[in-house]
Amino acid sequence: MRVLVFSDVHGRVSSAKKLAAIVEKGKFDFLIGLGDFLYNGPRNGVPSDYEPMEVAKILLSFSTPHRYIKGNCDSRVDDMVLYEKLIDYAEMDIDGRHYELYHGDDWSLAFLKKEKGNILLSGHTHIPLLKKEGDLTYLNPGSTSFPKGGFPPTYMTIEENEVKLHLLEDGSVLDSLSL
Repeated sequence: MRVLVFSDVHGRVSSAKKLAAIVEKGKFDFLIGLGDFLYNGPRNGVPSDYEPMEVAKILLSFSTPHRYIKGNCDSRVDDMVLYEKLIDYAEMDIDGRHYELYHGDDWSLAFLKKEKGNILLSGHTHIPLLKKEGDLTYLNPGSTSFPKGGFPPTYMTIEENEVKLHLLEDGSVLDSLSL
């Protein structure tokens, strides 16, 4: 299964358009969005390309099956605009591995089970992470719109036994991790 993982779009239409182009070209089996889709948040300021309704249209245009997790900046209004109830936490199996999906803020951290062998997949920090620690693997695709820690805008792909962190701008691989 080929999976694209993204997080923290925050209503930026230029980032959403780049993501859409990647989805169209990539022939993905599944998409995972880890929250903060439409609202830019009070700490990010209002960028010139802030167009949450256009971002919603782009996210709704994806025909690829998906699972979207609620972020700390997502609201009930975002649920209505995206035509689905955003959930705080989910679990799913991909290629025989068990994933826990959550945004990463204090609210969604409360749902974690952290069972042996699980892969914990979160957003929120805007900083990419590919890390094995004991019996757990931690993955964070970073942010498509407001990256932090000196990183550029990024997304992640999961395919068979490998996770790759990609630049949103051109899809080049910044880092990878064998599962």
